[in-house]
Amino acid sequence: MSENPIITELTAKQEALIPKYRNKWLKIALSTEIDEENATEALKAAYSFFDTEAPEIKFCDSPYAALKELYDIGCDYLDFSILCDLRHPLINYPYESSHNATAIEERTVIEREILKIVLEQNYNIHSQLELEEDFDEEFLIPDEHMLGGIQTDFLIAECCFYDFCISVLKLPHNQKKWETFKNIVKHCGWIFEYKNICLVSNRPTKLSFDEQNNLHADGKPAIEYADGFKVYAHHNGDRNGC
Repeated sequence: MSENPIITELTAKQEALIPKYRNKWLKIALSTEIDEENATEALKAAYSFFDTEAPEIKFCDSPYAALKELYDIGCDYLDFSILCDLRHPLINYPYESSHNATAIEERTVIEREILKIVLEQNYNIHSQLELEEDFDEEFLIPDEHMLGGIQTDFLIAECCFYDFCISVLKLPHNQKKWETFKNIVKHCGWIFEYKNICLVSNRPTKLSFDEQNNLHADGKPAIEYADGFKVYAHHNGDRNGC
């Protein structure tokens, strides 16, 4: 099968559509709710993609609540990865790695604005989870639990890029893989995928930004979840990685 064509220049009409797709996915990135029915169907489709029946799918109010639940019940690892095995829907695309790079400047223009916001959000949530772990000596989050979660908000920038490539540039792609990947990112919060259980965190109920679109709330939580888990902004300077 031939590689996807390398497009070095967009037409004026194609370039004019970039804000439409960026705003579409930015809206999803800033959403404060999920539809559990749509999320459940998306995850069942993901397991089915690998010819596997989905386990119990349980929704939690925050990533912290999901990690505590996982700590209590343990986990049985899958033989596949929903993240790694669904992540690149374009067929024989030669630059896949550039769309999961950790540095913002290595991403495409259409990804950067979204990525800046979600990287900061992820950094602050991770920082708070580490603080919570320090405060609760009886609950120590295993590293594999932290690393094993799918941070769907981080993938929104990639979905924006792929949506543009597929919908506007008409690049060859695996439609089933794209629909499955897109629906997971669109409908789910953080995911912890295992054979015996699949935990899904609800999205924050509130996000607070300053005039520069940095997470900030003047002494108040910048990110708040329904169960009371709160995240205060820890600005990460020039940090570009996830």
